[in-house]
Amino acid sequence: MTTKPPATSVLNALQNFGLSDPEIAVYLALLELGSQPASVLARKADLKRGHTYNVLSLLREKGVVQELERSGVRTFTCIEPASLLRLLERRSEDLEGIKRSLLQSLPLLEAIIHPAVVQPKVRFYQGVEGIKQIYEDTLRFPKHDLYAVGDFEHYFPRENSPELNDWMWRYCDRRAKAGIRYLGIVNQSPMTDLAFRKRKGQKRVFKMLKGIDLPVEINIYGDRTAIISSSRDMVGLIVEDQPTADTLRNFHQAVWSLLPDYEV
Repeated sequence: MTTKPPATSVLNALQNFGLSDPEIAVYLALLELGSQPASVLARKADLKRGHTYNVLSLLREKGVVQELERSGVRTFTCIEPASLLRLLERRSEDLEGIKRSLLQSLPLLEAIIHPAVVQPKVRFYQGVEGIKQIYEDTLRFPKHDLYAVGDFEHYFPRENSPELNDWMWRYCDRRAKAGIRYLGIVNQSPMTDLAFRKRKGQKRVFKMLKGIDLPVEINIYGDRTAIISSSRDMVGLIVEDQPTADTLRNFHQAVWSLLPDYEV
């Protein structure tokens, strides 16, 4: 009997959980077949037997698979889908502990930096994780306004990276919880309209431009300026320089006073 391929949403969810394509194939095989030896799983997942053992070992380390031995035969079983959520909750707890420990150690780590060492003033980032790092950097200045220019139509990668797309909306919630108000000079577009409707919960205030192509986002915060291209190329940079940030912030404020409030 031919097995119906899993829905794209299922594959995306398991990838976002942190499973590779071979790990997903083996996990889905275990869900369908139940406890099985590696040879059976290799055939079902269309993998070589040796590779399947490596994949099972990785899944076991992640807590997704357990190994059993019955009558001298090694078999493998997997946790039920609902248990994946509990694994994520434990990861979140572990990450919070790591975060607290790192925050306590930051002063000691920064004290190690030699005064003569010049830290980079311009940092370049690439890929999904690079874009996330830029946005995470804005959270280092809680309870300070973030001055922005752009078009939400170009901020979100959507089908190019559903995982980053969802992450960015969650970032907006975290930014708001950190007390960072987003002051955006933005081009009117359907995605900007959506962001405008969420403005109260996500601490946004908009001034409106019309008919201007703004394919990148500019964020000015603290002593930094970030330029982000996330809708297509996944590249960006941060310029750490107080005069640059002050100049762009002052220009933003001057233009802000001349523009109409955003409306849908």
